[in-house]
Amino acid sequence: RAEGVNELTVNKHLKDVQQVSFQQMTHFDHAFTEYREDSIRRFEELAAAVWIHLLMKDEGASDDLIKRLAAYVEYQHQNVVQSLPDAYFQDGKVNWGSMPSFDGMKDKNGEIMRPVAPDPDDVLPEGWIIALTDAGDTYYWNTQTNQTTWQRPI
Repeated sequence: RAEGVNELTVNKHLKDVQQVSFQQMTHFDHAFTEYREDSIRRFEELAAAVWIHLLMKDEGASDDLIKRLAAYVEYQHQNVVQSLPDAYFQDGKVNWGSMPSFDGMKDKNGEIMRPVAPDPDDVLPEGWIIALTDAGDTYYWNTQTNQTTWQRPI
């Protein structure tokens, strides 16, 4: 609210949100079950689902963006469905992994897009990276000194 974003009114919008998310998940499920043995066709179907449900059929969306997001969906499926121990899933401890890199992404015309400057609050001191435990808990690791901490380094 403080940022001027209205909260979701449960009675007014919940049905719409559920319908959209159900359609998206059904489409992803279709891709993973129908094309389980055909990785190329599965990826194409995931890309279609990303374009339809996440990007809302945006004609301006680049193929590069669609493919990167589809690859992330494929990675998360492998991560959660195939690799995650049942006990972690039941406890809601999911290591979501890193977001895909959008460096060097091309626009609809094939031109490399200019990078967006990161928010200074998102930048860690040199040598530090965000890491996740197998249980999905965030910690910070200095790759130069091998120091780790639960607290964000400043």
